[in-house]
Order: sequence, then structure tokens, then C-alpha cells
Amino acid sequence: MRNPRFLALTTLEKVENGAFIQDAFDPKGLKEADRNLAETIVYGTVQNKLFLDYVIHRFVKKPENLDQNIRQFLRMALYQMHFLDRVPDHAVVNETVKMAKIISNVGASGLVNGVLRQVIREGDEAFKVHVDDEVRRLAVTYSFPEEWVRYFQRLLKDETEEFLKSTFDPAPLTLRPVSVSAEALIGELEDEGFTCERTKPKSAVVVKHPRGLFETEAYKEGRFYVQDAASQAVVSLFTPDKEAQAMDLCAAPGGKSFQMAEQFAHVDAFDASAERLVRMEENIRRLGYKNITTAVRDGKTPLPKKKYDRILVDAPCTGLGLIRRKPEIKYRVGYDDVLQLARVQRLLLENAYDALNDGGELVYSTCSVTVEENEGVLHSFLSDHPECRLKEKGTRYWPHRHGTDGFTMACIVRKDA
Repeated sequence: MRNPRFLALTTLEKVENGAFIQDAFDPKGLKEADRNLAETIVYGTVQNKLFLDYVIHRFVKKPENLDQNIRQFLRMALYQMHFLDRVPDHAVVNETVKMAKIISNVGASGLVNGVLRQVIREGDEAFKVHVDDEVRRLAVTYSFPEEWVRYFQRLLKDETEEFLKSTFDPAPLTLRPVSVSAEALIGELEDEGFTCERTKPKSAVVVKHPRGLFETEAYKEGRFYVQDAASQAVVSLFTPDKEAQAMDLCAAPGGKSFQMAEQFAHVDAFDASAERLVRMEENIRRLGYKNITTAVRDGKTPLPKKKYDRILVDAPCTGLGLIRRKPEIKYRVGYDDVLQLARVQRLLLENAYDALNDGGELVYSTCSVTVEENEGVLHSFLSDHPECRLKEKGTRYWPHRHGTDGFTMACIVRKDA
């Protein structure tokens, strides 16, 4: 049944079972308005999951016994009632009760109806957070596990709430112009009715309402690549050199390899996933790069003997800088995962370094904002390699400070022999 709320429900069930929203959400057959409603419900429900459960637990006697389907019905309905003005409460209740009857049973629909009617009677009071403990208040209000609230309090101090709040902001769609100037790309897209603006770095272009962007000639003919502004900043840490041989060790989906191809003679782009490299190769052809060679290679194993002048290790990480785009991450990643990934990152860095020429540069980056995955890995590496130094102090981007994804990056220089 191609109904936006049914699509939202089935997507949420897949996400609850481990899928990412971007993989699980399939709006084929829906009108644009219905697609937008379904997408809004899915993202909003996942973003606010702990807050919605807090409300549910106030109105259900034994919430620990609640069937998962019923919990999803209630989360979806409460999200719409509290956050979406366009849908009247009574319509939300009626639609949700209908779904519960079809998917569960009459008893389930009765429970859903009773809880939602009670919430309507209480009005705004039903959604107020009555918690004295500051960690718990932030955890409920912004739907973050308490473990992460405490972590960011240590890291960000008074900025913690601002950061947590920023993870609910819509992430911009940012382009990097390819083979044309930012001004030329903006002019072409604006002629087709898109609203664009410049952002840092100076080449980045934000498109405000991107629906239809990937049907344009500018896309088909390879004049831009979608890449967040913070991600675009990574490759700029290198010293450009048109004669340099370069390697991108964790290359897919490819945005940074494409930038490297414009600065260096040749790029060997390695990735452990053959499937991801297939998609990368499609973009290589679309964008017209002739100096990138891809190969499946696990960076955790020793690399071939070839030496490089520039190496990028954009390491697999927790992704805690991407919560605006992937809100499910905050529920799936714990501090133990950080420590485990830091060990993998350190190994990747060591293997990459073995392939770096004397006098060469190695950029290390992650789309995470934890100290352990970034400063911790770099400190360990530099302690073991006194022949290396940081080119300059590392950089961390934050969504609440810079409006970008969370990203951390630094450039290591190997001394000449």
C-alpha cells in the first residue's frame, strides 16, 4: 500500500533492525507531497526517538512490555502531533488507529487510540520534560544517550546544548564545482531555477532547494560533485604538486580522490569495498578524470612496495559528525566502539605511512569529533615517529560552529632523509 504513513512505518521498522534511513527509504510510487511527508516523519521520529519514548512511558502503564509495532505507531503519531503543524491531531489519531487495526489487531488499535486521546487532552503539558538532572534533561530533550551527553559535556563544556541542538538542523546540500568556476556553476543552476549561495571553502556552493538537481545537464556532464564543505577542506591541507604521486587509502565514495586528482599527477584510490568502488568509478567517468586508478585493497593489511608523495587516510570512524544526516548513528555507537575504531585507525595510519616518501605529506581525517579517534590516534603515531611533525595544528569542524558536518583533519609531514 503506497501510503506515506505506511512507508514511514516500514522504513522505521527496517531502521530499528539496523538499516540506515537512506538505504531503507524507498518512496517509489508516491506523489512528491506524500514522499516529503513520509521522509519528514521518518527522520523526525528517529531524531527524537528517546524524547518520544519519554512521552510514551508517561501514558503507558508497562512500557517495557509494549510491542515494537505499537511503539512505532505511537512514536510516529506523537512526532506528528508535537512537531508538524500541517496535520491536525485528530487526523493523526485516525490514520494511526487505522494502521494499527490493519497491521496489528483491534486490541492494539484500542491502546493506540487511548494513549493518543489522552495526550490530546493534556495538550502541550504532555510533551514537557520534567527532569531535574541536567544530563538526563539533555538526553531526553535532544534524544542522545546519556553516555554521549556526558562525553560532550567534558569536551564542549558550555557549548554542549548548542551542539546537541544543532544535530537537528537540516544538513545543507553542498556542491564542489568540477572543471568550472563556482560563479559559472551558480549562474548555470540559477538559470534553471535553483537558488544557490557561496560558502567556505570558497569553491563550495550550497543549493537551497535541490529537487531536480540530478536531472540537470550540469550534473550529467560532470560539472559538480556533492560534497559537504568540511569534507572539501580535507584535501586543501596538502601542498599542491602536479608531479606528485598520490594514494587515497579509504577512497570510496571518492570525493577527496577527485580533488586529489586535480592537484597531483596520479591518484591510486584504494578501498576495501568492491561495491563502493563500482559507484566511485561511475563518478570518475561522469566527472571525466583520467588520472585515477581504483583497486580493492584492505588498508589494514600491508600495502605494496610503491612509494607516494601524498597520502590520504580518511579513516572509517564512528560517524558522530554526521548525525544531522544519519541520526540513527547516535543510538548505535558507544564509547567502546570509539576505542575499537581508534585501534583500526592507528593501524591504517601506520600502513599508509610505510608507503610515504621522505619529505612527503600524509593527511589523516575522520567524520567524527571524538578525541580518541583523532588527537589520540595522531598523538600515538607521532610518539612512535619522531621523524614526523604536524604541518600545522589540526582542524575540527562542528555543525554548531561552522554549519558543516563534524570533521577532524591534520597533515603529517615526513622529514627528508
